[in-house]
Amino acid sequence: MKRIAHRGLSKEYPENTLLAFKKAIEAGADGIETDLRLSLDEEVILFHDSNLKRITGHDNTPESLTLSNLKKLDVGEGESIPSLDELLQLAKGKTTLILEIKYNPSTYKRLCEVTIKLIKDKLDWVEVSSFEDKVLRYMYQLNPKVKLHKLIDKAYTLKDKDLETLYAYVSYFDVDVKLRDIVIGQGLLQRHKVIFWTVDKEDLSKEKEAGLYGIMKNDIRF
Repeated sequence: MKRIAHRGLSKEYPENTLLAFKKAIEAGADGIETDLRLSLDEEVILFHDSNLKRITGHDNTPESLTLSNLKKLDVGEGESIPSLDELLQLAKGKTTLILEIKYNPSTYKRLCEVTIKLIKDKLDWVEVSSFEDKVLRYMYQLNPKVKLHKLIDKAYTLKDKDLETLYAYVSYFDVDVKLRDIVIGQGLLQRHKVIFWTVDKEDLSKEKEAGLYGIMKNDIRF
């Protein structure tokens, strides 16, 4: 079963930083999950929230600042907001990267386009995820060879009788661990690669026996 570091080794280090990613690789993570947004000057940055305040104290959106200005903000332990370029150079195929495209109606298409250019020759170890179907469909349109993850946090999505037909072009279902009983009931573990997030102390022994593909954690060492 794969162990994927959620925003890097984020239990011990500032989330979505090169430090957290480096420590996840050193800890032997099978994969690293991170979040993608687009800076004002159309650089791909790694940042989760739609506002900078929780992490940096700066009350503004990531999309409103250039990369150079974003780099001036402290996200903890002297770390700055990294670019996707920096993570790609750090990982270099040593672990799988799962890049979550954060949906913003005004920037998502450009974010997808820039991301595809950056990862086009790395598709054996770089994958893309999103909650938003518009993002997944557009990424598939740009390059059908990209392995896609459909993020699911709603019970009704899992219970849709057309789920597997609607997402036939998707390689993985990344599901909120709170919905694990529905996943078991639907028999998805036997037919699809399912990743549960964000796992903490849940007992997933029966899911593992049923063929669970992976888990996403803030500390993949436990």
